[in-house]
Formats: sequence, structure tokens, C-alpha cells
Amino acid sequence: MDFRIATPQDTPHVESLWAYCFEPKEDPFFQYYFGHCYEPENTVIGLKDDQLVSTVHLRQYNLNVRGAVLPTSYMVGVATHPAARRGGVGGALLKSSLEELRHRGQAMTILMPSKAGFYQQYGWDLYAHQWVQTMSLDDLRPLTDKTLSFGLITEVDQWTLLDPVYKGYTKGLSGFAERSEKDWKRLLGSFFAENVHVAVVKDENNTIEGYAVYRLGAPEIPVTEFVYTTRRAQRALLNYFYNHRSQGESIRWNEGLHDRGYIFQPDGKTGHTTMPYMMSRIVDVKTAIEAIPIHPDAAMMPITLNIKVTDSLCEWNNGIFAVTFGNGPTPTVSRLSISEASGASHGATVLRDSKNDAEEIELTIDIGGLSVLLMGRVSASDLAFEGKLEGHEDWIRYLDLVYPKQNTYINEWW
Repeated sequence: MDFRIATPQDTPHVESLWAYCFEPKEDPFFQYYFGHCYEPENTVIGLKDDQLVSTVHLRQYNLNVRGAVLPTSYMVGVATHPAARRGGVGGALLKSSLEELRHRGQAMTILMPSKAGFYQQYGWDLYAHQWVQTMSLDDLRPLTDKTLSFGLITEVDQWTLLDPVYKGYTKGLSGFAERSEKDWKRLLGSFFAENVHVAVVKDENNTIEGYAVYRLGAPEIPVTEFVYTTRRAQRALLNYFYNHRSQGESIRWNEGLHDRGYIFQPDGKTGHTTMPYMMSRIVDVKTAIEAIPIHPDAAMMPITLNIKVTDSLCEWNNGIFAVTFGNGPTPTVSRLSISEASGASHGATVLRDSKNDAEEIELTIDIGGLSVLLMGRVSASDLAFEGKLEGHEDWIRYLDLVYPKQNTYINEWW
């Protein structure tokens, strides 16, 4: 197998594989994506006997992680033709993509899994879940608020009306996408191409407090983005959907796991589930740790920990790293050892054999655990309980201070 970045000449073959594995070419999303959004320079392809058999599209985002904005590739359209499956192509494609992202200097990558277990074996772990609420439209009435008025967004240039609401909703969260004008216009353009609607609720001063992205045409109304800055805005949006009783029977909406409104619902026994949504993975350990801020309380005094990271896919991450906290808002990292396999392939020198100097390792963590720790999804103590982090309890408690848990959220679908 050979892997490389796609060229414009590869586009017909990339389109054919997408159509075979996902939407057909006649689908409105297919037409919009390949007509307006596809970027060959951000697509890795796999070739077998000069035939394209696998792809991954590296959608470029700016991800906010603990307040730091990281250029990040969102892997979508991960596909292998059935004729090439069950031969290790998927893992090789992912590794080749990570090598490309490392060359670009990116710290993290994300993807939305169809099956999380497939990616977990390669070092991805889930950093964001969402609440999924399902209710009949008739049952919405106790949850509604009629104090706000309704409106619709119908043009991409109206993104400026939604942006302040999105910024308000994501303030203080970790793992979400920073949306630029280009991002908003791409997103709204895809909605309108697929006949998806965007409703807003606003106060007497015409200030928008919330919006919802939804589709009609089936008994259940799916709401794929539900964003609000006040509880009354959420309730006003539910009132808007309550008024659709002649056009549907039920509603299903997604919202951030940080929302606690379910506590006050009159009946939360049914229709309330969580959905695994987004996975993250470190591309390069040193780049990732040095890019993400620590808690200010941990920056009072320099402390260096020797942390052993295990990564079965990417040998450049498999080794011991001296991580110094407390010299600034982000740590500094130096490598103490790398695996022999990594040294052989990259011309590096093994500085210390971790098998002989295990007593000098304060903490041991796998690459997936380190990813979700940095993102803020779990604490070091959580990881220790799960068996993904080993070390003395004092150092584990110190990591709890360095990287406290965060409310994580993201709602990008591609």
C-alpha cells in the first residue's frame, strides 16, 4: 500500500469511493461537499496496485482546548473499499495520516466514530458525549416559554446573528470548534443545500438568545444543533417546536453534556440518553503537552515528572518524557528515551532504557488516556481507576490539580 496526499486528478476516484461507502452522488450533501468544501490538499489516499482503495479527509478546524486555540484536523470520510478490508489498511491509513499531521506541526486530531471500538485500538478515546432528548410534541408543553418571539435564518450572511449565541454557549467549555466567517458560511450553506431549517428566538430588543437547526418531513423532528444562552431561550425553542404538532409527532434534540436542565424536567424517566460523539487523539506528545495550558494554581513552583507514554501505533510517541510544570502557563517537554523501533526509523538515539530505569518513571499513561486528560474529559484519578494511568497517588493527585476536569463539548458533524 502507498499513501499520499490527493491531487486534483484523484478527485473522481475520491468521489467514487465516497459514493460507494456513504451518500450517492445524487445526494444533496454529496453535491454540496464536493462542489464547495472538498480539499484534495487535505485528503490522504491509499493506493493498491495504483488503484485508490482508501481515503481520509482532514477537515481543518481551530479547536479550543482549555482556552488554547489549536489548529486541528477533523478526520471525516474514513473509508476503505470492501475489496481491501481486513488486511490492516485502516490502521495503516490512520498512521499515515498522523504522520502527515505531525509533519504539519498539529498537536491533536479528532473524529466522530461510527464504532468507537475500532478507533480505540489505535489510540483514540471519546472526549465528548451529548445528551439526546426524545419527547412527543404534546409532552413539550410543561417545558415551554412564550416570552420570546421566533424568527428564521435563511441566508449564509446571517451567520453574524448566530455567532454571539454560539460564543455565549461555548464560553468556558473545552474541545469545541472556534467558528470563523468561513466556517459559518460553509455550515449554513450545507444546511440550506439539504433543506435544513434554522430557527431563532429573540427578546423585545431583537437580541437573539438561542437557535435550533432542524429538519422536517418525518414523524420525528431531528434537531442537530440546539444552542442557547438562557434557560428561557431553550424553553422558547421548545415552544417553537410545540407549535409543530401538525407537522410531526415527536422531537429529538442534541445538546451539550454540561447542560443540567434534565434535573428539573417533570418526567426524565424516558427519552433521555447519552450519545458518544467525538474522539480525540494526540498526534505528537511533546507538541500537545506544550500547547495546552495547565491550571494557574499549578504554576507556582517548577516540578518535573518523568512520564512514560505508550502508543502502539505511533512510535514517535512511545517513550519517556520529562515534563516540567510551573515555569509558565504551559509545560515544557524533553524526551528521555524512545523505542528502538523509533530510533531505527528516525535516526534517534536511545538515551535510557525504561526497563532498566523503571524507578525513575513517576507516571505511566497510554496515548488515549493522555488525550482525554489534556482535553479535560476525565481527571488523572479517573484514569488511574480505569487502569489507563499508573503511578504514586501523590503524583496522580498533582495531575488532578494540573489538569482539572472540564465541561467538554463539540457539535461539528463533518
